[in-house]
Amino acid sequence: MISKKDFKKISDWLWEIPKKTQRNFMKYLNLKLPKHSYFFGFIQADGTLRQYSRNRGYLEIELNKKDKEILEFFRKLFPFCPPIKSRIRNTNFKKNHESNRLRMFPKKFRDELLKLGFFPGKKFLNIFPPKCSFSEKDYIRGLIDGDGSVGISKRGFPFISISVKSEALKNYLYDVIEKITGEKKRLSRNKRDNIYNIMVNKGKAQRFIRYLYYPNCLVLKRKLKKAQQALKWKRPKTLKRVFQKFWLPYEDQYILNHSIEESCNYLKRTEKSIKMRLWRLNNHKASYLKACLNRN
Repeated sequence: MISKKDFKKISDWLWEIPKKTQRNFMKYLNLKLPKHSYFFGFIQADGTLRQYSRNRGYLEIELNKKDKEILEFFRKLFPFCPPIKSRIRNTNFKKNHESNRLRMFPKKFRDELLKLGFFPGKKFLNIFPPKCSFSEKDYIRGLIDGDGSVGISKRGFPFISISVKSEALKNYLYDVIEKITGEKKRLSRNKRDNIYNIMVNKGKAQRFIRYLYYPNCLVLKRKLKKAQQALKWKRPKTLKRVFQKFWLPYEDQYILNHSIEESCNYLKRTEKSIKMRLWRLNNHKASYLKACLNRN
Protein backbone atom coordinates (compact mmCIF):
# COMPACT_ATOMS: atom_id res chain seq x y z
CA MET A 1 0.00 0.00 0.00
CA ILE A 2 1.12 3.57 -0.69
CA SER A 3 1.84 5.68 2.40
CA LYS A 4 0.32 9.13 2.86
CA LYS A 5 3.71 10.78 2.27
CA ASP A 6 4.27 8.84 -0.96
CA PHE A 7 0.73 9.60 -2.09
CA LYS A 8 1.30 13.34 -1.57
CA LYS A 9 4.59 13.20 -3.49
CA ILE A 10 2.93 11.39 -6.40
CA SER A 11 -0.01 13.81 -6.41
CA ASP A 12 2.30 16.87 -6.42
CA TRP A 13 4.41 15.31 -9.15
CA LEU A 14 1.38 14.52 -11.32
CA TRP A 15 0.15 18.06 -10.96
CA GLU A 16 3.35 19.38 -12.50
CA ILE A 17 3.59 16.91 -15.43
CA PRO A 18 3.08 18.70 -18.76
CA LYS A 19 0.27 17.25 -20.87
CA LYS A 20 2.55 16.30 -23.79
CA THR A 21 4.93 14.44 -21.48
CA GLN A 22 2.08 12.62 -19.78
CA ARG A 23 0.63 11.41 -23.09
CA ASN A 24 3.98 9.86 -24.03
CA PHE A 25 3.84 7.62 -20.95
CA MET A 26 0.66 5.87 -22.00
CA LYS A 27 0.64 2.57 -23.87
CA TYR A 28 -2.76 1.21 -22.85
CA LEU A 29 -4.79 4.31 -22.02
CA ASN A 30 -5.43 7.33 -24.22
CA LEU A 31 -8.02 9.54 -22.52
CA LYS A 32 -8.53 11.55 -25.69
CA LEU A 33 -10.53 8.55 -26.86
CA PRO A 34 -14.14 8.79 -25.60
CA LYS A 35 -14.32 5.10 -24.62
CA HIS A 36 -11.11 5.35 -22.57
CA SER A 37 -12.33 8.51 -20.82
CA TYR A 38 -15.62 6.76 -19.99
CA PHE A 39 -13.70 3.76 -18.66
CA PHE A 40 -11.51 5.94 -16.44
CA GLY A 41 -14.50 7.80 -14.98
CA PHE A 42 -16.30 4.51 -14.42
CA ILE A 43 -13.44 2.87 -12.50
CA GLN A 44 -12.90 6.02 -10.41
CA ALA A 45 -16.50 5.65 -9.27
CA ASP A 46 -16.82 1.86 -9.10
CA GLY A 47 -13.40 0.23 -9.41
CA THR A 48 -10.75 -0.86 -6.91
CA LEU A 49 -7.00 -0.96 -7.46
CA ARG A 50 -5.19 -3.46 -5.25
CA GLN A 51 -1.40 -3.46 -4.82
CA TYR A 52 0.64 -6.16 -3.08
CA SER A 53 4.32 -6.97 -2.58
CA ARG A 54 6.64 -7.98 -5.46
CA ASN A 55 4.74 -5.78 -7.94
CA ARG A 56 1.62 -7.89 -7.70
CA GLY A 57 -1.88 -6.44 -7.91
CA TYR A 58 -4.91 -5.89 -10.11
CA LEU A 59 -7.74 -3.54 -10.95
CA GLU A 60 -11.12 -5.03 -10.07
CA ILE A 61 -14.57 -3.97 -11.27
CA GLU A 62 -17.48 -5.84 -9.69
CA LEU A 63 -21.03 -5.14 -10.86
CA ASN A 64 -24.51 -6.53 -10.56
CA LYS A 65 -25.12 -9.38 -13.01
CA LYS A 66 -27.55 -7.21 -15.02
CA ASP A 67 -24.65 -4.88 -15.92
CA LYS A 68 -22.47 -7.65 -17.35
CA GLU A 69 -22.55 -6.17 -20.87
CA ILE A 70 -20.39 -3.20 -19.83
CA LEU A 71 -17.75 -5.58 -18.39
CA GLU A 72 -17.77 -7.50 -21.65
CA PHE A 73 -17.12 -4.25 -23.52
CA PHE A 74 -14.23 -3.35 -21.18
CA ARG A 75 -12.76 -6.81 -21.83
CA LYS A 76 -12.88 -6.17 -25.58
CA LEU A 77 -11.39 -2.70 -25.07
CA PHE A 78 -8.45 -4.23 -23.17
CA PRO A 79 -7.90 -7.74 -24.65
CA PHE A 80 -5.36 -8.75 -21.98
CA CYS A 81 -8.21 -9.21 -19.45
CA PRO A 82 -8.98 -12.74 -18.22
CA PRO A 83 -12.57 -14.07 -18.47
CA ILE A 84 -15.30 -12.44 -16.40
CA LYS A 85 -16.12 -14.39 -13.26
CA SER A 86 -19.40 -14.53 -11.35
CA ARG A 87 -20.09 -15.09 -7.67
CA ILE A 88 -22.94 -15.21 -5.18
CA ARG A 89 -22.54 -13.68 -1.72
CA ASN A 90 -24.45 -12.03 1.09
CA THR A 91 -24.12 -8.24 1.32
CA ASN A 92 -25.41 -5.63 3.75
CA PHE A 93 -28.35 -5.05 1.43
CA LYS A 94 -29.22 -8.44 -0.02
CA LYS A 95 -28.71 -12.14 0.56
CA ASN A 96 -27.45 -14.32 -2.31
CA HIS A 97 -26.45 -11.27 -4.33
CA GLU A 98 -25.24 -12.27 -7.81
CA SER A 99 -22.44 -10.23 -9.33
CA ASN A 100 -19.83 -10.35 -12.08
CA ARG A 101 -16.26 -9.17 -11.73
CA LEU A 102 -13.48 -8.32 -14.11
CA ARG A 103 -9.83 -8.11 -13.10
CA MET A 104 -6.93 -6.47 -14.96
CA PHE A 105 -3.45 -7.60 -13.91
CA PRO A 106 -0.64 -6.14 -16.13
CA LYS A 107 1.75 -4.01 -14.09
CA LYS A 108 2.32 -1.48 -16.90
CA PHE A 109 -1.44 -0.95 -17.10
CA ARG A 110 -1.62 -0.39 -13.34
CA ASP A 111 1.33 2.00 -13.54
CA GLU A 112 -0.56 4.06 -16.11
CA LEU A 113 -3.54 4.25 -13.76
CA LEU A 114 -1.24 5.56 -11.04
CA LYS A 115 0.18 8.20 -13.39
CA LEU A 116 -3.34 9.32 -14.28
CA GLY A 117 -4.25 9.68 -10.60
CA PHE A 118 -6.04 6.43 -9.78
CA PHE A 119 -4.66 5.16 -6.46
CA PRO A 120 -4.96 1.89 -4.51
CA GLY A 121 -7.31 1.35 -1.61
CA LYS A 122 -9.99 3.76 -0.43
CA LYS A 123 -10.09 6.56 -2.95
CA PHE A 124 -13.03 8.74 -1.97
CA LEU A 125 -10.86 11.70 -0.91
CA ASN A 126 -8.14 11.11 -3.49
CA ILE A 127 -10.19 11.30 -6.71
CA PHE A 128 -9.48 14.17 -9.06
CA PRO A 129 -10.01 14.68 -12.80
CA PRO A 130 -7.21 13.41 -15.07
CA LYS A 131 -4.22 15.71 -15.42
CA CYS A 132 -4.08 15.21 -19.19
CA SER A 133 -6.37 15.92 -22.14
CA PHE A 134 -9.55 13.85 -21.92
CA SER A 135 -13.12 13.68 -23.22
CA GLU A 136 -15.11 15.62 -20.63
CA LYS A 137 -18.64 14.39 -21.35
CA ASP A 138 -17.53 10.75 -21.53
CA TYR A 139 -15.50 10.98 -18.33
CA ILE A 140 -18.43 12.46 -16.39
CA ARG A 141 -20.87 9.96 -17.88
CA GLY A 142 -18.55 7.21 -16.61
CA LEU A 143 -18.71 8.71 -13.11
CA ILE A 144 -22.52 8.88 -13.24
CA ASP A 145 -22.89 5.34 -14.59
CA GLY A 146 -20.49 4.05 -11.95
CA ASP A 147 -21.85 5.78 -8.86
CA GLY A 148 -24.50 8.36 -9.80
CA SER A 149 -28.22 8.50 -10.52
CA VAL A 150 -30.33 9.77 -13.38
CA GLY A 151 -34.04 9.62 -14.16
CA ILE A 152 -37.34 10.86 -12.78
CA SER A 153 -37.68 11.70 -9.07
CA LYS A 154 -40.60 10.70 -6.82
CA ARG A 155 -42.03 14.18 -7.37
CA GLY A 156 -42.05 13.56 -11.11
CA PHE A 157 -39.13 15.82 -12.07
CA PRO A 158 -36.05 14.85 -14.12
CA PHE A 159 -32.78 14.83 -12.20
CA ILE A 160 -29.16 13.77 -12.38
CA SER A 161 -27.03 13.41 -9.25
CA ILE A 162 -23.80 12.09 -7.81
CA SER A 163 -22.28 12.03 -4.31
CA VAL A 164 -18.59 12.86 -3.98
CA LYS A 165 -16.18 13.25 -1.10
CA SER A 166 -13.24 14.67 -3.04
CA GLU A 167 -12.92 18.46 -2.93
CA ALA A 168 -11.12 18.53 -6.30
CA LEU A 169 -13.79 16.47 -8.05
CA LYS A 170 -16.56 18.54 -6.48
CA ASN A 171 -15.04 21.78 -7.76
CA TYR A 172 -14.56 20.30 -11.22
CA LEU A 173 -18.19 19.13 -11.44
CA TYR A 174 -19.43 22.53 -10.21
CA ASP A 175 -17.54 24.23 -13.05
CA VAL A 176 -18.91 21.85 -15.71
CA ILE A 177 -22.49 22.14 -14.42
CA GLU A 178 -22.26 25.92 -14.50
CA LYS A 179 -20.79 25.84 -18.02
CA ILE A 180 -23.53 23.55 -19.40
CA THR A 181 -26.61 24.65 -17.44
CA GLY A 182 -25.74 28.12 -16.12
CA GLU A 183 -26.51 26.97 -12.56
CA LYS A 184 -24.02 27.93 -9.86
CA LYS A 185 -23.70 25.31 -7.16
CA ARG A 186 -22.79 26.17 -3.57
CA LEU A 187 -23.19 23.23 -1.21
CA SER A 188 -21.83 22.07 2.11
CA ARG A 189 -20.97 18.51 3.08
CA ASN A 190 -23.88 16.64 4.62
CA LYS A 191 -23.62 15.92 8.33
CA ARG A 192 -24.26 12.18 8.18
CA ASP A 193 -21.64 11.08 5.61
CA ASN A 194 -19.51 14.22 5.25
CA ILE A 195 -19.98 14.17 1.46
CA TYR A 196 -21.34 16.51 -1.20
CA ASN A 197 -24.67 15.51 -2.74
CA ILE A 198 -24.58 17.21 -6.13
CA MET A 199 -27.92 17.28 -7.95
CA VAL A 200 -29.38 19.10 -10.96
CA ASN A 201 -33.16 19.17 -11.47
CA LYS A 202 -35.87 19.82 -14.06
CA GLY A 203 -34.95 21.67 -17.26
CA LYS A 204 -31.31 22.14 -16.26
CA ALA A 205 -31.05 18.41 -15.57
CA GLN A 206 -32.36 17.72 -19.07
CA ARG A 207 -29.72 20.06 -20.51
CA PHE A 208 -26.96 18.27 -18.60
CA ILE A 209 -28.29 14.80 -19.46
CA ARG A 210 -28.50 15.72 -23.15
CA TYR A 211 -24.86 16.84 -23.01
CA LEU A 212 -23.64 13.62 -21.37
CA TYR A 213 -25.84 10.99 -23.02
CA TYR A 214 -25.37 11.77 -26.69
CA PRO A 215 -26.43 9.31 -29.46
CA ASN A 216 -24.42 6.06 -29.78
CA CYS A 217 -22.29 6.77 -26.71
CA LEU A 218 -20.87 4.04 -24.48
CA VAL A 219 -23.30 3.71 -21.57
CA LEU A 220 -24.99 1.31 -19.16
CA LYS A 221 -28.27 0.26 -20.78
CA ARG A 222 -30.33 0.75 -17.63
CA LYS A 223 -28.90 4.27 -17.12
CA LEU A 224 -29.63 5.11 -20.75
CA LYS A 225 -33.28 4.12 -20.31
CA LYS A 226 -33.54 6.37 -17.26
CA ALA A 227 -31.88 9.23 -19.13
CA GLN A 228 -34.30 8.86 -22.03
CA GLN A 229 -37.25 8.96 -19.61
CA ALA A 230 -35.89 12.17 -18.09
CA LEU A 231 -35.51 13.79 -21.51
CA LYS A 232 -39.17 13.08 -22.36
CA TRP A 233 -40.40 15.25 -19.47
CA LYS A 234 -42.18 18.46 -20.41
CA ARG A 235 -42.47 21.34 -18.01
CA PRO A 236 -46.11 21.98 -16.91
CA LYS A 237 -47.33 25.50 -17.64
CA THR A 238 -48.45 25.81 -14.02
CA LEU A 239 -44.95 25.10 -12.66
CA LYS A 240 -43.30 28.36 -11.66
CA ARG A 241 -39.66 29.03 -12.42
CA VAL A 242 -37.57 29.84 -9.35
CA PHE A 243 -34.45 31.94 -9.84
CA GLN A 244 -32.13 31.58 -6.87
CA LYS A 245 -30.04 34.62 -6.01
CA PHE A 246 -27.04 33.89 -3.80
CA TRP A 247 -26.06 36.27 -1.02
CA LEU A 248 -22.78 38.09 -1.53
CA PRO A 249 -20.46 39.25 1.30
CA TYR A 250 -21.16 42.95 0.69
CA GLU A 251 -24.92 42.27 1.00
CA ASP A 252 -24.38 40.53 4.33
CA GLN A 253 -22.32 43.49 5.48
CA TYR A 254 -25.07 45.89 4.43
CA ILE A 255 -27.97 44.17 6.21
CA LEU A 256 -25.92 43.86 9.40
CA ASN A 257 -25.44 47.63 9.46
CA HIS A 258 -28.78 48.92 8.15
CA SER A 259 -32.45 48.57 8.95
CA ILE A 260 -34.61 45.98 7.22
CA GLU A 261 -36.49 48.70 5.33
CA GLU A 262 -33.26 50.27 4.06
CA SER A 263 -31.94 46.85 3.06
CA CYS A 264 -35.12 46.06 1.10
CA ASN A 265 -34.86 49.27 -0.88
CA TYR A 266 -31.14 49.12 -1.56
CA LEU A 267 -30.70 45.39 -2.26
CA LYS A 268 -34.08 44.87 -3.99
CA ARG A 269 -34.85 41.88 -1.79
CA THR A 270 -37.98 40.98 0.13
CA GLU A 271 -38.40 41.55 3.85
CA LYS A 272 -38.77 37.79 4.39
CA SER A 273 -35.50 37.12 2.57
CA ILE A 274 -33.57 39.67 4.64
CA LYS A 275 -35.00 38.47 7.96
CA MET A 276 -34.09 34.89 7.14
CA ARG A 277 -30.56 35.89 6.16
CA LEU A 278 -30.11 37.86 9.38
CA TRP A 279 -31.26 34.84 11.35
CA ARG A 280 -28.76 32.62 9.55
CA LEU A 281 -25.90 35.05 10.16
CA ASN A 282 -26.76 35.63 13.82
CA ASN A 283 -27.20 31.91 14.51
CA HIS A 284 -24.02 30.88 12.71
CA LYS A 285 -25.89 29.05 9.96
CA ALA A 286 -23.69 30.89 7.46
CA SER A 287 -20.50 30.64 9.50
CA TYR A 288 -18.09 30.83 6.57
CA LEU A 289 -19.53 34.22 5.59
CA LYS A 290 -19.59 35.35 9.23
CA ALA A 291 -15.89 34.57 9.46
CA CYS A 292 -15.21 36.63 6.36
CA LEU A 293 -17.17 39.55 7.78
CA ASN A 294 -15.30 39.41 11.08
CA ARG A 295 -11.97 39.68 9.29
CA ASN A 296 -13.03 42.84 7.41
